[in-house]
Amino acid sequence: MVRSLPRDESAVSGWILFVALVVAVAVVLGAYYVYFTPKAGPTPVVAQQGDSIHIDYIGTFLESDLVFDTSNASVARDNASYPKASSFSWRATWTHLTFTIGDGSVIKGFDQGVRDLTAGQATTIVVPASLGYGNADPSKIFVHKLLESVPVRVTMNETAFIAYYKTPPVTGAQATDPVYGWPVTVDVLNGIVTVTNSPVPRQTVHPYGAWTATVLGIDDTANNGTGAVWIQNRLDPGQVDLVGGTAPNGQQFYLSTVDLNAETYTLNFNRQVVGRTLEFQITVVQVNRLT
Repeated sequence: MVRSLPRDESAVSGWILFVALVVAVAVVLGAYYVYFTPKAGPTPVVAQQGDSIHIDYIGTFLESDLVFDTSNASVARDNASYPKASSFSWRATWTHLTFTIGDGSVIKGFDQGVRDLTAGQATTIVVPASLGYGNADPSKIFVHKLLESVPVRVTMNETAFIAYYKTPPVTGAQATDPVYGWPVTVDVLNGIVTVTNSPVPRQTVHPYGAWTATVLGIDDTANNGTGAVWIQNRLDPGQVDLVGGTAPNGQQFYLSTVDLNAETYTLNFNRQVVGRTLEFQITVVQVNRLT
């Protein structure tokens, strides 16, 4: 005779509850994944040839860390944290730099430096002169003595006088030297103009309106009668790249070196970015694929 084993209803119920609990947990986890887990966004565009790129940048000279250009208005206004080179210029609007990679609109080092970057990425690019604005023209670089001699008397033709002093020469008239600011007297004979510089010893002058110098003395008989005005230029290495100005012929220059051992200073009439190693701190704002 076969006896039936009694059915354990409590065990069956427990199993059903366990299965139901597993299913419920699975549903909750699935819902959480679907609705709450962050989804991967679209793959960012990696900057390449032909892409349009928008960037913010701060350009400095590697040697002096002075800012020569920026796209950022707050950097342009902040001279304490971001001291400016003499060539830095204010502009009406400050906005991102936008260009197409490879179109030749920016220097090579800049164009190459932004490749393989994506939006939001920040980096620093160091650009040598060969990939920047090229080598400096040595004929535009002039070395002077800190203790400098200027002739008392200078002769020139009338055309040269007008170009330098911006006024016609008249015998007995006075003019102002455009570099040193001291008075000069004028004498004209047979189309030749003789200018006599007339500073005062110990007078403080400001060459090109850019730095301070002192007239140490005047020797009317020096240099076979042309005379000499001795000027001590008050310059030091800390003024390099900060001092700049415009010559009477309209050409701009900057102070590129001060050598206290050699007692010399150098005025460079190349653009300040020419022949220099440049450093750019850049942040990519946007990259668009055009093709």
